[in-house]
Amino acid sequence: MFNLALKIKKHDLKFDLSESPKFLKDFISSNFKKEIEIESKQIYRSDGTSVEKLVETDKNSGNVIRITYYDYFDDKKIKSIEDYEDGIKVRITLFSFFKSVTDLDKETGKKIRTVNYDIKNSDTKISVYDYDAESEMIVRVTVYRTDGKNIAFIKEISPKTGIISRCISYKKDSSAISSVSKFETLGDTTVKTTYYYSTPIYLSTPEMVDKKIISDELNKKVLDSFNNKNFNKLLDNLYKNKKCLAAINVS
Repeated sequence: MFNLALKIKKHDLKFDLSESPKFLKDFISSNFKKEIEIESKQIYRSDGTSVEKLVETDKNSGNVIRITYYDYFDDKKIKSIEDYEDGIKVRITLFSFFKSVTDLDKETGKKIRTVNYDIKNSDTKISVYDYDAESEMIVRVTVYRTDGKNIAFIKEISPKTGIISRCISYKKDSSAISSVSKFETLGDTTVKTTYYYSTPIYLSTPEMVDKKIISDELNKKVLDSFNNKNFNKLLDNLYKNKKCLAAINVS
């Protein structure tokens, strides 16, 4: 009979229950995920010489992974790319004067969001379009400044009428809101525009606007701080843009 002694070295181990699901998911994904064997096939145009597209598929399942389309006049130049998950199209990337990436809902196939990038620098955002889940109408347009990081303005659009309901403008090189314009409509016509000029309100991320954090709080701060200096600035802008004074609403 042998006596085996097992010595266990003590360690300061900490187990965070809240992180365990993510840890397990990442562990399983990294250790048990089957490597996809990709099969590529070039499809030629009717002339038999120039390549129309390159189709990449999962050799095991037969599902399409990616389709790359080439320019008609230059088959070395990529025109667009379609990405698939489980054989379902989830992303479309277009290359023209800028790079446009559109994400699609996997269940419905409808557009979720389009991000436009500088064609020479894929990290530089130009604008972002967010779509209504049912109609695919654009409901929000975010326009960036030339640095691709700071937002110039955000326009919110009614999916029913296609008319702008609100515009949020930001100070240059800053996340501070400079003004908010609200548009009230009657049918498909804008009947009143209200301009608010604010003291700086800083947002750490653009997503904070999406969550409507600024809606009521901003209006309260704007109206409380609406002084003669801001009013004179507003009048100057109205005259410059040939706006009717009836559009002013200060209360």
